[in-house]
Amino acid sequence: MLRALLADFRAWGAVRTVTTIDLRLDDLSLPADEVVRVAPGQYGAIFSSLLARSDAVLIIAPETDGILTRLSAMAEEAGIPLLGSSPEAVAVAGDKAICYQRFCQAGLPTPLTRQGDFAAAPQVADEMGYPLVVKPLDGVGCEGVCLVTGPAGLADALALLRRATRHDHILLQSFMSGTHASVSLLVTEGRALPLSLNGQKIETGCPFAYRGGVVPLMHPAAACAFDVAQAAVGLVPGLQGYVGVDLILAREEALLIEINPRLTTSYIGLRQVLQLNLAQAIWDACRGGVLPAEAPLTGQVAFDKDEMLHSLIPFH
Repeated sequence: MLRALLADFRAWGAVRTVTTIDLRLDDLSLPADEVVRVAPGQYGAIFSSLLARSDAVLIIAPETDGILTRLSAMAEEAGIPLLGSSPEAVAVAGDKAICYQRFCQAGLPTPLTRQGDFAAAPQVADEMGYPLVVKPLDGVGCEGVCLVTGPAGLADALALLRRATRHDHILLQSFMSGTHASVSLLVTEGRALPLSLNGQKIETGCPFAYRGGVVPLMHPAAACAFDVAQAAVGLVPGLQGYVGVDLILAREEALLIEINPRLTTSYIGLRQVLQLNLAQAIWDACRGGVLPAEAPLTGQVAFDKDEMLHSLIPFH
């Protein structure tokens, strides 16, 4: 994802890019003007020093344990424009319990979800009924997410989840069968443009496993997915730039799962079929408040998370 983003900025040619990379990844070449290699434990200090000589910053980081919120706040406090969402928006979108409450208050479709601590989870699960999904309040990908089909499997799921989160509270959510999908959007203040509906290859189990996806996904619920995704991001002031919304598609219905206030893996596929430079579009949305008049797609691309092998399939 980092390599793809930097390649798009280089293709645009209007900015000079500086990126950090873990020192232990010494075999990774990146299309940046400057690559700063960072040893473990040094990232905070180096990030601060780079902010001092930057005109804007785009942060690729997880919401887990507030990492993306803290880095975004550091940039904001340094007076450096973010090519992404405000720290306040990241904190809200990164909390799945808060998002669920806002979805419900707005009357948007979403699976029944309850919050509870580890000790209360068996009682909450019995009240909700099985099958259900247990997951952390924050986190990315499928980390710590488990499908539980009955009381016998709950203990193992909670043990795995406890290793994946530092929070005492977790979420229990009714399991909904359907197609795992996401919507990629460009967002600026008060407006959002859906770019694509993306298929997600997710293996359900304990834990779930994200294996890759396809962009775009052809599905009868596409229009509904775009509508609910736009409505969802409108519930979180301060969202900006590239934002992803995860959903479950069932026939012509789209159920909201969560908002990702950051670049998502779908960027890798989307940039190959979107007929505009996505890095430039993010810059224009965040720095100029401008969204493209349209976002045409040509072809379809499938990608594998582990192998990152991509194949372009033309439409007929």
